[in-house]
Amino acid sequence: MELDELMPWSVRPLRTGRSWVSGPDPAALRARWERLAAAEGPEQERLFRPSRSRTPHTPVAALPGRSTTGAGAAAGTGRFAREPGACPDPVRILHGPFDEQWLLPDHRLIDAARPELWRVGDERQLFAVEHGYVPQAAAGPALSVTHLLPDGHSPAGRPGRIRPLYRRPGATDPNLAPGLLDVVRTRLGPRETDPESVLAWILAAALPAPSGCRIPLPADAEVWAAGVELGRELVRLQLRGA
Repeated sequence: MELDELMPWSVRPLRTGRSWVSGPDPAALRARWERLAAAEGPEQERLFRPSRSRTPHTPVAALPGRSTTGAGAAAGTGRFAREPGACPDPVRILHGPFDEQWLLPDHRLIDAARPELWRVGDERQLFAVEHGYVPQAAAGPALSVTHLLPDGHSPAGRPGRIRPLYRRPGATDPNLAPGLLDVVRTRLGPRETDPESVLAWILAAALPAPSGCRIPLPADAEVWAAGVELGRELVRLQLRGA
């Protein structure tokens, strides 16, 4: 089956539009922010690195759970050039399968921050990130999983789509095809058939393909249990034991 058939909701990867908003050192991000906030006019424009989506004068709604300060914020929007406000605390993100970095979580600085991901992200959320398909490349995992906000960076060179396991905070409303859990229980019995087990199987069994990840579903309960066990170990390793 296609991954789209199992986890139908997917989100395009983040597009920052400027590389300086993320990096391995949160102190460096704060220093960049302070320099940008202190600059004025053409110098601020130069440091900001404007794009079609964002300039220092673009009014932008705050990300879910975040605030945008300054004049104009009464309507839920703010302009960086008018009043930058205080530097937001950098947040950890996943930049590629095993590269944790930091990001300045200000919607005014990010071309496409994907607010829907911020809205559902919490300590119980898991994001599956597709790695993309490269013809004739050496075999490798088709997916990775993280509890951090992923930016979708892919070793294939093309950003991969992001699939939250849950559609709502608090591990509610699984992002699984309607009736999928019932089908799995009917075919394989009640053992290991919760949403996390399905994600574990997907992680262990996913195969890269030109049309997207393909996921075989077994008819044998022992095969399913072994795959789920392997997938859970992969999840543990990729979450650094968290």
